[in-house]
Amino acid sequence: MIYFTRHGESVANVADRELRRRPLDADRLSPAGFEQARTLARRLAGQGLDGIVTSPYRRARETAAVIGETLGLHVEVDRELHELRQADAYYAAAPDYGTTGAISWMPRSDPDAAAPGAESFNEVVGRVRAVQERLGARAERERLLCVTHWGFLHFFLGVSMFGDAFAPAHLAPLFRISHANTGITLFERRAPWALDGVAFEGWALHTWNDRGEL
Repeated sequence: MIYFTRHGESVANVADRELRRRPLDADRLSPAGFEQARTLARRLAGQGLDGIVTSPYRRARETAAVIGETLGLHVEVDRELHELRQADAYYAAAPDYGTTGAISWMPRSDPDAAAPGAESFNEVVGRVRAVQERLGARAERERLLCVTHWGFLHFFLGVSMFGDAFAPAHLAPLFRISHANTGITLFERRAPWALDGVAFEGWALHTWNDRGEL
């Protein structure tokens, strides 16, 4: 079983919610974000976690550090757990992002195409598959917490659900599924199994966005 969580509330989250331009140090936790991380750590105590893997982004590393210190767990960085890289136009448009975000242009674009400064759909899928391969190799012997981001979690879900059929057209329905800061999501790497005569294999969603600690 692999535990995932979205990072705690960031300064960027607060600025976006209040329709303000993000400050230069927006990639850090807000005071509420630190409290969310502490609360999540208390919730995860007793779950038998062996370690924490985090995105390299500051807001994720700060979340992981709080949890690691509280639970006495080692924290390592996986550079491919980061959030979707948005287009240059997205950041220039803040706080009125309009149609500059990936969820706007990506469903209408070729999977290998990307707006300037952004990742393509296939680049994100490639990152997710690489992470799935690494986590799958460790899931049999370790119970890990991965601290990551809204967009990455939705792509992980899309790759797990649709496999090779996952396409840009799936993004809008997927992004209707919300995920709160420090919500807990569980994925399990299963051996092949069957349900009503249909064969399945790979990653299965166990729990999405459990916010019981908030």
